[in-house]
Amino acid sequence: MYNIKATYQGLVPMMHHRFANPAGIEGPIKKKKKGRNEADILAALHHDKKGVYVPADNIRMMLIGNKHRRGAAKILGSEIESGKGTEYVSICSGCIWVLGPDDPMKVYVSPNRKTYDDVDERSFINATGSRSMTYRPIINLPWSLTFQIQVTQDNIDQSKVRQFFDVAGLRCGCCAYGPTFGRCIITEWEVQA
Repeated sequence: MYNIKATYQGLVPMMHHRFANPAGIEGPIKKKKKGRNEADILAALHHDKKGVYVPADNIRMMLIGNKHRRGAAKILGSEIESGKGTEYVSICSGCIWVLGPDDPMKVYVSPNRKTYDDVDERSFINATGSRSMTYRPIINLPWSLTFQIQVTQDNIDQSKVRQFFDVAGLRCGCCAYGPTFGRCIITEWEVQA
């Protein structure tokens, strides 16, 4: 097992979209009134008393992906190195972990912010077929994320791990609506014992 200290530097603004209510009540945020509601926008932001953060698992999921968004392992393994998508997804899901430097579950945004910088407003087609508006918090440039990467298998070369994170930053993007929002590049990469 080895660790890597890494920093993502933002290239474009980052959009947050937190589904669970931070007050601890599970489920989607309910609109109380029509139009823009500042409380709902703030509830969609990942933040606590220390500041705005990105859940460490969100960075890890940039590598793995899900049914809605392909991860870097799938992109690298199918488009760049043909036929290795399944192998790379297995490596990323089983052997690569992302941890925050202070709180293992949170990677705080630098420079420190206590709230969002801007709001993205866009319409979408709802379940009834009509249009509704959604409002999501934006973190403007400059922003960066410094985190630890734990690689549990020594036989996985750090250059391959770096390749996963390079592709994730540029092709997947951090947080919501990537890669339109949240695109970033690695500016620090330090392999530790």
